[in-house]
Amino acid sequence: MEIKTLKGINKKDILNVFNKSFSDYFIPFRLSEEQLISKMLADKTDLNISVGVYEKESLIGFILHGYDIIDNKKVVYNGGTGVIPEKRGVGLTKKMYQFILPILMEKRIDTLQLEVITKNIQAITSYKKSGYKIERALLCYKGKVSVLHTNDYIVVRVLEDYNWDLMKTFWDIYPTWQNSNNVVDELKNINVSLGAYIDSKLIGYIIYSPSNKRLQQIAVSKDFRNKKIASTLIHELIKRYGDEFSIINIDKSSKPVNAFLERIGLENNLEQLEMKLHLDKN
Repeated sequence: MEIKTLKGINKKDILNVFNKSFSDYFIPFRLSEEQLISKMLADKTDLNISVGVYEKESLIGFILHGYDIIDNKKVVYNGGTGVIPEKRGVGLTKKMYQFILPILMEKRIDTLQLEVITKNIQAITSYKKSGYKIERALLCYKGKVSVLHTNDYIVVRVLEDYNWDLMKTFWDIYPTWQNSNNVVDELKNINVSLGAYIDSKLIGYIIYSPSNKRLQQIAVSKDFRNKKIASTLIHELIKRYGDEFSIINIDKSSKPVNAFLERIGLENNLEQLEMKLHLDKN
């Protein structure tokens, strides 16, 4: 058995083991090669700091790591950990971390982070043993959306550029990795972005992925809340793309955001925990 980074690996090998690893997951799913490539792009995956376990030169387990600089901190994101079913129970995840952590510390990484389903007690226990701590609870939603009332006084048009200095002032909660502005910037050409304007002033926006019908961000200026701005933006997407939506990893503590999502018809179908490991670089 050998543990090494995934540098130079064929993505089809990752795909094969990824799908085997998640075939008996809480919500079983499998990806196509195109979907895996899209996920790795969205997660900002760097195979040089991702890690795999090999047996007789065949991949049997992996950790896919993304990399970014957030608030001047070097952050690594666990975009997926998997071990094929017949090789579980011998601590391979812990061994992969034991291998990769010294490499990440050498690269002066500040923080590792991930999301894990709350029901996955075994994984949560494993991550805690590797040094992770729970940061916050997250809710995921999906369903058919309906909007009864809109605001006819705003103008909705395509958001050509992201003015993050302004748009971040609309936030009540900080998005998780997959919905972060750094990731959204990478996906700008394939996402749909709409802005809500009054007198040419941006007062709200929505960013949507047509490929998986997922809302990535929605926010409204604090000065224009409760004026049907968010509902109007959702209504525009319904007209163009239908009424089925999903959104993942909304901070559970944000009652107004979660209440709005439930009010328009989305159902909480999954709960996750955001966990982080802060590395001591001394």
